[in-house]
Amino acid sequence: MQQDMHYYGTYAIARAAGLAVKDARILAYAAQYVDDATANDSEVHKDGGMFHATATAHTNSEAIANAAVDHIEQRKVWVPFHFFPGNQGETLSQRLKCRKDSDLAREMVDNHIRHAVMVKDEYGLALMGIMAHVYADTFSHHGFSGVSSRGNEVDASSFDFDVKDKAVEAYIMGKFSSFLKKYTPTFVIKNFRSIASKGADIATGALGHGAVGTYPDRPFLRWRFIFKRDDTDSGWRDNKKAYLEACEKLHQAFGRYAKDAEIIGVPVAFESIKKTVSDIIGLEAAKDKRVEAWVKAIQNGDLFDPQPDEALSFSKHEWEQQADAFEALDHSSEMKEKDVYKFHQAAIYHRDYTLKQLLPKHGIVVL
Repeated sequence: MQQDMHYYGTYAIARAAGLAVKDARILAYAAQYVDDATANDSEVHKDGGMFHATATAHTNSEAIANAAVDHIEQRKVWVPFHFFPGNQGETLSQRLKCRKDSDLAREMVDNHIRHAVMVKDEYGLALMGIMAHVYADTFSHHGFSGVSSRGNEVDASSFDFDVKDKAVEAYIMGKFSSFLKKYTPTFVIKNFRSIASKGADIATGALGHGAVGTYPDRPFLRWRFIFKRDDTDSGWRDNKKAYLEACEKLHQAFGRYAKDAEIIGVPVAFESIKKTVSDIIGLEAAKDKRVEAWVKAIQNGDLFDPQPDEALSFSKHEWEQQADAFEALDHSSEMKEKDVYKFHQAAIYHRDYTLKQLLPKHGIVVL
């Protein structure tokens, strides 16, 4: 999913579930920031304090290098944050494949709601945002895993689309070509021998959904393809139907958290906004137009009773500036009150819970 869903859609659903503007904004910001937090470094304050950032995503160059040589980073970033294992099948490779709304994902959701209530005055909202990102991605990334695997590879000539607007179809196909050019592993080609000697994969198509570009991230798209490894048909993947289901599930989760944390306002029943949400998701358009549709629906009161201060814009730079200003604080302890610090607290909790508690509990040891 992209920013139209991870921030704007998440924000709208959180507000409809009864969260106040300020709480819904932090939650939605954290959900989107999972795709923007690429720093994995530390800053030292003059008083000796330290702020360490934990990467939950990668920049383009890092993604290429990651796909080529660094299987540890795949397991620290791609597995827990973007391709939550579905735990279905016999082999480890099969069990690592992301599955839509899996039992394992729901167990994670239940745990995070409980924990977020316990730390509601600390990083509870940030944790709910990270949960929202990870859980929502199971509805779009299903069938692919976050580790290099030939099971992720797709026959590029097998794509079939059900799109009403042919101009939009041409647009998304053009985006796919751009995606392949952007992620063509020049780094890999130039270093083929050294990489091959390490037994690494020689294509981004073996990692995550790189082989299908951004097709899983188009809310309106109905599409299908053939997996290379066993020549199996994916069947029609109806993104609109899956995204709508994700919105309904998130509405339930946000409502549970708000009620248990005693911060719930006046929720709106999902059934009463289901058609509006479905219409927004089904809009055949580029990302900026899809964002506009969410903003317009919020402003018009189509989803809930809007307030004058609705958080209708996102910029990753706000939290990045908080991180950059760490060394200028009078005392390093002031950092714990910053939203970006709470995000990284939540990110470390989610990563360690997933990799060191939940997955091993189910017999999956990947790190």
